[in-house]
Amino acid sequence: MSFAREKRLLLGLLALLVPLPLPLNDAISWGVLLLFEMAVALYLHRVWRGHDRWLPNWALNLMGLVYLPLLALDILASGRAQALRPVLHLALYGLVAKLFSLRRERDKWQVTIGLFVVFLAAMATSVHPAVLLYLAAFLGAALWTLVRFAYLHLLASFGQRELPGVKLPVARLLAVSTVATLVLAAPLFALLPRVRSPFVVGPGLTGQGREPMAGFSDEMGLDGIGRIRGNREVALRVELSGVHPPPSRLRLKAATYEGFEGRSWRRAGRSARGTLHPDPLTGYELVAGAEAGAARIDLEPIGATGLPVPVEGLRLELDTPVLDLDAGGAVRLRSAPTRLLRYRVALGATPVSGADRPDLDDPEEPALDPHGVGAELRTLAREWAGEGSARDRAVRIEQRLRTEYAYSGEFVGRGGADPISDFLFRTRAGHCEYFASAMVLLLRAEGIPARLVTGFLGAETSSWEKGLIVRQGNAHAWVEGYVEGGWETFDPTPPAGWPDSSAQGMGIWLRQAYDSLIHRWDRFVLSFDFYDQVRLYADLAGYWSRLLAQLRGEQGLFASPAAEATEAPQEPGGVPPATSYRPLLALLWSLLLAAGAALAWRSWRRRPVWSATRAYRLLRQRLPAAGFAVRDSLPPLALAIRAGRVYPEVRGEIERLVRRYLEEAFAGRESGPEQLAAARAELAVIERALRRRRRARRRETRRAR
Repeated sequence: MSFAREKRLLLGLLALLVPLPLPLNDAISWGVLLLFEMAVALYLHRVWRGHDRWLPNWALNLMGLVYLPLLALDILASGRAQALRPVLHLALYGLVAKLFSLRRERDKWQVTIGLFVVFLAAMATSVHPAVLLYLAAFLGAALWTLVRFAYLHLLASFGQRELPGVKLPVARLLAVSTVATLVLAAPLFALLPRVRSPFVVGPGLTGQGREPMAGFSDEMGLDGIGRIRGNREVALRVELSGVHPPPSRLRLKAATYEGFEGRSWRRAGRSARGTLHPDPLTGYELVAGAEAGAARIDLEPIGATGLPVPVEGLRLELDTPVLDLDAGGAVRLRSAPTRLLRYRVALGATPVSGADRPDLDDPEEPALDPHGVGAELRTLAREWAGEGSARDRAVRIEQRLRTEYAYSGEFVGRGGADPISDFLFRTRAGHCEYFASAMVLLLRAEGIPARLVTGFLGAETSSWEKGLIVRQGNAHAWVEGYVEGGWETFDPTPPAGWPDSSAQGMGIWLRQAYDSLIHRWDRFVLSFDFYDQVRLYADLAGYWSRLLAQLRGEQGLFASPAAEATEAPQEPGGVPPATSYRPLLALLWSLLLAAGAALAWRSWRRRPVWSATRAYRLLRQRLPAAGFAVRDSLPPLALAIRAGRVYPEVRGEIERLVRRYLEEAFAGRESGPEQLAAARAELAVIERALRRRRRARRRETRRAR
């Protein structure tokens, strides 16, 4: 095979690999990737068959002119939000064109640069941890290609034009180089200066997945939560401390709805308290009360401005300058987060509500909106509620819905002109939004202020993480009713329709392991920012200080948790960091120790084996240091004679050592253990004599001065 042919094959194989991650985040479509791979496969087929006709320059220019209108249409169709896609299309098109026009040696380097550009785009738009496998594969393939290019260039410099039959032994070198590069990249990634956002963002990096998410939008239909009940994506992670509800009853409010419009709900208006501003010490105060527990929450991007807060929430600590509170007491962000959001909530001992008090004398009170409350529904409410206090009547309505109606997820996307009446009087089955909506209307028919609440219910305990996991499928709807002078929570959905977080088994265990991996990848790679790096540097400095103190006998290596909490830097807004960096520090130390062990092992493997030849070489190195000039051309016997004259006290040792070397190197006699020990002893005697001579010469020099 000719050199040019092998280089074309190597570049083609690398081109097959380089764009593979691009469709995973919608940077390009799968159809475009398929067309590119087919074009490269055709190119490889031509190279393998030995075709030598390639596109001339005029054909390349014509292809560029033909693509210009296609590029303009691509830009118009993609828009500003997806500007990266036309650029990638152009890069792939140019790469294919250059592959089919490889003629000169410098063209191959132009293709290599194009491959590297596409590789950078693939890395910059990939957010899945599987990109590490792609990185390792591409790094190994690229190193192999460059080594082969250098090998062929070296052979060509000697006038060779065909591949020899000798195999190039570089597999171990490439494997070690690839692993060493990846290992070195980890501490560099953590320690080099950070930027606040990525340089390149692909079109698909705006959401967590393609499944429907708990968006909790301003207008919610009656099937929004039903559509996502099977979504297993993680919505948030919670670490509870102090007094808190059990995981299966953890209820997080995200949005409240007051206006019913027949088939959908309209979100509650702004609270009378208006916009919330944080206190420098305590954060945002939602409800006055004594703190009994706390919840640290990591919220994944779920496409919602509603901030899920436990119904026991009193105060909120979050790195943001302002928050909104709606009339139902739900917290709202100004924009939907696009990255992991971390906050802490102080919890009371029982559920509380920061909702506005309703004006019972106002005919336009939103919590008493009569829309959707017909005569048939008023009669049913009167029958179910009976007599008694507002709480007693609300509990009776709740129990009738729980016990006499069935939970069903088969009503997603369905419903007549009056879906709530259809649910109450005909089908008698539905999902949580139907139950909650029906109870709100029934309470209003009884003159009890009520609103619909959406959020999350229940959490599962993970075997892989410290806290709890709340999934998208834990989205739920319930009711808040104003009874006995305060807002209380009611959940009319039968318990069979509550999100189930108690499932166990190998499938759940593997899913939690995968979720934990994705979370750590997002937390320590994708979301690792400047403040994380500051805390990491602070932790490293703290460990170093404690290590020095331990060496001086002042304290142990690990300080007390209270001291660590006091020393740990905080993010803006006074929110203490909820993530421990000990795992990351342990990883860095492990990598450093592994690298040191690998270097030590390699040095040990490379240490020269003791022999008479090595003893003779050491002798030639020691003599010049003692003032005896040893030219490279001086043969062994002449060295023994001249050195013996200069150092008569060790003449015998020098002669015996030289004789052992000659017997081993030229007579082919292998030195045994006894001979090797004798050579080591003879060299030691010679070295001591040389040191005595050096010391004596230095004393004479000092006396002469």
